[in-house]
Amino acid sequence: MTDTPTDELRLLAAKIATSYAQANQVVPEQLPGLIRLAYQGLQRCITPAPAPVVAVNKRRRGRPPSA
Repeated sequence: MTDTPTDELRLLAAKIATSYAQANQVVPEQLPGLIRLAYQGLQRCITPAPAPVVAVNKRRRGRPPSA
């Protein structure tokens, strides 16, 4: 992970959820889920991508490859 502290991500997620709630109709019961969703999205943004999978080209046993 990066050096971004968890508390900072929580604060940003709360700000995102607050802005969304101000612009859209959201019932109070939906706020925790909205904050959680924003937090998870921020976590995905800072998580490094996995290394790409490299295909291995195996030669078949038996006859040599035709040219």
